[in-house]
Amino acid sequence: MNHELLIITGEDSGDLYGGNLAKEIHKLSPDMKISGVGGRNMRSAGVDIFCDVADISVVGFWEVIEKLGLIRRLYRQVIEKLDKGNIKGVVLIDYPGFNLKIAKAAKERGIPVFYYISPQVWAWKKGRVKTIKKCVDKMIVILPFEKEFYRREGIDVEFVGHPLLEVINPSLDKSKICRELGIDSNQLIIGILPGSRKKEIAYMLPAILEASKHIKGKYPSARFLLPLSPSISVGQGFSLASEYSYIKIIKGGNYDVMKASDLLITKSGTSTLEAAIIGTPMIIVYKTSALSFYLAKFLVHVQFAGLPNLLAGKEIIPELLQSKANAKDIVKKALYYLENRDELDKMREDLKKIRYSLGGPGASKKAAGIIIGHIKAV
Repeated sequence: MNHELLIITGEDSGDLYGGNLAKEIHKLSPDMKISGVGGRNMRSAGVDIFCDVADISVVGFWEVIEKLGLIRRLYRQVIEKLDKGNIKGVVLIDYPGFNLKIAKAAKERGIPVFYYISPQVWAWKKGRVKTIKKCVDKMIVILPFEKEFYRREGIDVEFVGHPLLEVINPSLDKSKICRELGIDSNQLIIGILPGSRKKEIAYMLPAILEASKHIKGKYPSARFLLPLSPSISVGQGFSLASEYSYIKIIKGGNYDVMKASDLLITKSGTSTLEAAIIGTPMIIVYKTSALSFYLAKFLVHVQFAGLPNLLAGKEIIPELLQSKANAKDIVKKALYYLENRDELDKMREDLKKIRYSLGGPGASKKAAGIIIGHIKAV
């Protein structure tokens, strides 16, 4: 009987982590077949992708309804794979609404379940902890406070460090990056990261673009860099008119933009932690539909939206959410930091502490060892 491992994620960042994990699993167990739900990173790592993450990725609570039909069909497809009897383990990466249902189904069939990249149950839907305790054999966590959270709940857990430390080089050469981008490293450089999804761009980019005009008026020599996800074209969600000719569009290259920039205006999400590892000061901006934001306010019980702020236990990075994610407030906050360089330096020092708290490189290798070791021991 062929041995097969199933990896399931529903986000671009999960695809990155899943791809690195798959590479390490293949090193430890070359004959292990891996299939799953992911994207280009997992596919390039040799994973047989039967559903692309781009098809099921959603923004907000309300928007998931639009994808319900596809998600239900995917669930049935996964169940069919579990019933064939070849699956020796299931690795779940975040995406809890779907993945916890898969965890339950796998557990009922006696298949080991590993949760790598914990859902944010410490922030909302804490009732899901009961499902995790019942259906997940091992939690493999990447944020330091998650280990104690699960340990208090009596769940088998191990902290492996953050996998972003494997893919981000904090010592990137700013001068070299700027030369390659054809810009002067001595100029004021501001990076714009509005997200990788069409709806994120539609909600957040217009206000950021409007703010950029006012910042440019204050600092005429400033350059703005806008990296776009490979899945997004310039025409999707916005078009750059002649008034934004000072904005340089880069296909991909998020990390280069983060390193080159003196300040980032970025959406809340993984990008904030990436920027923290690189050490670039930032302003967090987030906006979604009114209904989704209302539901989030009602259901999510954390003090901050940005991961660096959650890890620090205080607001070290300003957050402009929903109604405050407007051009006027973005300009006000950006100018405050640009005119008070001591505050920028203080933020850089705080970001260094965040990076150190995430452990060292090697998360994927450690996670792969835990998974393969468990499967072989069964």
